[in-house]
Amino acid sequence: MGDRARWGVRIAVLAGGLLALFLIYQLRTLLLLILLAFVLAYVMDPPVTRLTRILGGRGRGIACVALGLLLLLAGGVAALGPRVAAEFRWAAATLPGKAAQTYEGMVPRVQATLGLQIPATLPQAARELWGLRGGWGPWLTERTQGLVAGAASSVVGLVTTVLDLLIIPAFWVFFLQEGPAVKSRLLLRLPGARRAWAERVIAEMDEALRGFLRGQATVCAVVAVLLGVGLALVGMKLAIVMAVASGLATFIPYFGPLLSAVTAVLLAFLEFGDVSHGLLVAAVYAVVYALEAFVITPRVIGHRIGLHPLVVMVVVLAAGQLLGIWGILFAVPAAAVLRVLIPEVWTLLRQARVQA
Repeated sequence: MGDRARWGVRIAVLAGGLLALFLIYQLRTLLLLILLAFVLAYVMDPPVTRLTRILGGRGRGIACVALGLLLLLAGGVAALGPRVAAEFRWAAATLPGKAAQTYEGMVPRVQATLGLQIPATLPQAARELWGLRGGWGPWLTERTQGLVAGAASSVVGLVTTVLDLLIIPAFWVFFLQEGPAVKSRLLLRLPGARRAWAERVIAEMDEALRGFLRGQATVCAVVAVLLGVGLALVGMKLAIVMAVASGLATFIPYFGPLLSAVTAVLLAFLEFGDVSHGLLVAAVYAVVYALEAFVITPRVIGHRIGLHPLVVMVVVLAAGQLLGIWGILFAVPAAAVLRVLIPEVWTLLRQARVQA
């Protein structure tokens, strides 16, 4: 092969890679939904495999696990649904008035401290803000035009949303049913030495990723329970809602706990109208997240990720910039896989170069 042919192949490979990256970016939402289905299937694969041996069929094992998940979800909704609905009703009926009352109480202090002239009431502030936009008429016209334009695509948007939601269970079942067979067929295509290497690397990635995902789910559940108890003792009306939301947010390192703690403190300040309850809520979050960082996570997860905390922070920030909330959610599991995969591939390439 001449130099021109080699350069032609390189250019074609580069163009193909760029095209693939472009298509991945354009289809990122669909691909991330499929990735979410894969992660859920990956986490549920061990119980499905055990039930398959007991029941004599993988389809039966998948059906039992799906039924168990549905029963668990139904039980959670039955147990917490009425309380959560009551908390939301209380928030809708009470928080707007408390926000207006808090705003009006802070106005004299802000004016005295900073010397600023600001509207005395929250509705007046809203009216003046709308006035800066050109008054009620232009604002309402702009919103009406937006609603009319959006109504034309509402049916398409609804259908797309329903299809997006159906993608996750459909691919979840597919990955659970066909995943082991696809994995075996791919490994059989490799030569003996490469197959042993691939099996070892996959086992290491499996141990790191599965351990992290299960451990992190356990950590999130423990944090939610501890926060629920602590916020209930403080007397916060939105204790369960904030505990569940904060537990889920714990999956996002650093930023999830910080955002949930700030939100809870602001809500406590609005609810009680004093600084002391806000400080109590802040103390609850500080104690629980200190336990999470120094006791719960080391015991449950240990050092399965093997990454420096600063590296984790940079990875989460970069993934959030590129892919938004989906990138933030998948950043740490992807980093756990790459931590195992990159050194192994690098070692393999070096060995191939030495042999050549």
